[in-house]
Amino acid sequence: MMPYSGQEATTDVSNGSQEPITISALNLQSQLTTTEQIRRFELLRLAFFTLKLRKLEQRNEQSEQGRRGNRDDAAGANDSKEQKDQSEYTWRCSLLRHAIFQQIVTLTKLDARTQAMQLIEACRK
Repeated sequence: MMPYSGQEATTDVSNGSQEPITISALNLQSQLTTTEQIRRFELLRLAFFTLKLRKLEQRNEQSEQGRRGNRDDAAGANDSKEQKDQSEYTWRCSLLRHAIFQQIVTLTKLDARTQAMQLIEACRK
C-alpha cells in the first residue's frame, strides 16, 4: 500500500454557519493515539460506507431503468435472476446501513455526532 500523499480532503457543507469537515492524512506507520486521530479515522470510515451505499443505490436505479426498458423482450425469463439480484441488493444495503449506524454510535461517543451527520448529508448529494 502506498503512503498517503499528505493532501487533505475537504467536503463543503452548504450551511454557511458550520465549518467544513476536513479529513487529513493519517500516519500509516503508527497507531492512532489521540482522540482527534481516532475521530478523524472514524469519520473517514463513515464517509467510505456512506459513499459505498450511494454508489450501490445509483447502480440499482440504473439497472431498474434498464429492466423497465427490456420488460417486453423477456417477460418471464429473468424473473428469478431479478429476484436474486434484488435480494442481494437489499442485503448489501442493509449491511451498509448497519455499518453506518455503528459508525454514528462510535462517533457520538467521540463527541462527533454533528460532524457525522454533516458528512452523511454531504455524501448523499
